[in-house]
Amino acid sequence: MKKSVCLLAVCCAACSLAAQVPVWNNPSVGGEGKADSRPEFISYPTREAGETGDPANAPHYVSLAGKWRAIVSTTRQGGEPGFYKPAFTSTAWQEVDVPNTSVVQGLSPLEALTPPQLPAEIPLVQYRAVIDVPYLWLDRDMFIHVEGVGGAYTVYVNDRRIGYSDDSRTPTEFPISEAVTDGVNTIGIEVYGYSTGNWMETLLPQLQPGSLGGVYVYSQPKLRIEDFVIRTQSDTTKVHGWVDFAVVMSNSYRSAEKITFGYDIYSPTGKLLTYNLIDTEIPGNSTDTLACREVLENIWKSTAWSPERPSLYKLMLYTRRDGRITEYIPLKFGFNHAELRDGELWINDKKAELSAVDYDAAADAAATERQLKILKNQRVNTLCVSYPQPHWFYELCDRIGFYVIDQANINAGFRKDDRNVGGSVANDPAFLPQFIDRVAGMQGRSKNYTSVIALSMGGMSGNGYNMYKAYQWLKGADSLHHVTYRDVQGEWNSDFPFPQVRDAKTLLDAAPAPAARSKTAVKPKSAARR
Repeated sequence: MKKSVCLLAVCCAACSLAAQVPVWNNPSVGGEGKADSRPEFISYPTREAGETGDPANAPHYVSLAGKWRAIVSTTRQGGEPGFYKPAFTSTAWQEVDVPNTSVVQGLSPLEALTPPQLPAEIPLVQYRAVIDVPYLWLDRDMFIHVEGVGGAYTVYVNDRRIGYSDDSRTPTEFPISEAVTDGVNTIGIEVYGYSTGNWMETLLPQLQPGSLGGVYVYSQPKLRIEDFVIRTQSDTTKVHGWVDFAVVMSNSYRSAEKITFGYDIYSPTGKLLTYNLIDTEIPGNSTDTLACREVLENIWKSTAWSPERPSLYKLMLYTRRDGRITEYIPLKFGFNHAELRDGELWINDKKAELSAVDYDAAADAAATERQLKILKNQRVNTLCVSYPQPHWFYELCDRIGFYVIDQANINAGFRKDDRNVGGSVANDPAFLPQFIDRVAGMQGRSKNYTSVIALSMGGMSGNGYNMYKAYQWLKGADSLHHVTYRDVQGEWNSDFPFPQVRDAKTLLDAAPAPAARSKTAVKPKSAARR
């Protein structure tokens, strides 16, 4: 009896100690309160607004770029308690611009440490903003989107803790409906300059500790399209094209609700090819998946997608309730089917010839497009990224014509070749939740982009238990994409060898500067006679 009591006391003490460890100092936590990763989209109230694809035309989208209040301290000092609560006063805080992320040079303070150790003094930056929520939004599902953060972070809305993430690069969304009220609402984001998540990113340039990237809030109807997956391939004759898609419909009401799901498909030239309407009833607080197939005749040879001919079809998804259309979701897709034959990658019935470079998006879409066109002129057709990119990067690749091997933000270089248990981050089971969280975040966002031909588990991070589990998770979650890995080290957890790559920066630096426009001399006009 005494032995049982002692054992119980030890277990309770261990649990209490674990509870006292801050979440940013716990390698077994990659995220809390996150929405399931899915394609990044905004729903629009009208077809015309949806066809623009511009969130500025979506009344249920609010960008939080601009002025925020912020205060800088350290985790040891603890910051301002309750800074996220509506009654808190932040008028004495400095006013800062958001987003404000930037890359910093120099050695990381992790250099002298071993996982999961962290510096004794960690920057802590608390951000606060307010948003006015219209009354009608309370009958909708609301989300906050955060990306590009200089460290781990916790999100608060009003007086409620919403969730946590320690992935600095992968865009993340959190459901916030239960915390929102009519009128003015407080958004609080607490950024920890270093966390155990930094051990997952030692191969990447470090973002300014404590900085905050893009943030926006959006909403959808409570009876809505939650997720969708699109698959394209040819029929057995290699003449017609099949479009298979599964759409997850969500009902946030308590009772079962009827809804009509519809879609239209348009050719690359804008011709309406087909449409459909499906009536369904979704149980309360539940989801239902609708499966659809369309056969587009005589299109394969003329419009199959490739880097040389990036033909894109338009698909408009929408929902109708009580005779009124409640949301439109636009997207584009191409016919691009990848498969393995004898361990080799084939795309649209041709052996893949990949001319690949390592490349991550520039600061904005315009600069990225300029660089992509330079790379395309140098016969590059495949881009291998280091971490999940902004949504517009994939849209550019779909449109301009590049294959993409997407990659989870797993860039853990510490002692990567140490195969002892705990020797490398990839072989330390304590970090497993972070590995799964990051491959899931990548896969959910990029699964529908035509340009994405494969998924990479990470950078040169070694191999081991966590990579085995990450591979198994991806194979169970995604039947559309094959999985590859740069540092597989001859093991089984890669479907095909990662392609040989060049450095995009070297090619871009060597490219000739664009020719200056010649200025045509203009003869000055003579003064008018008075």
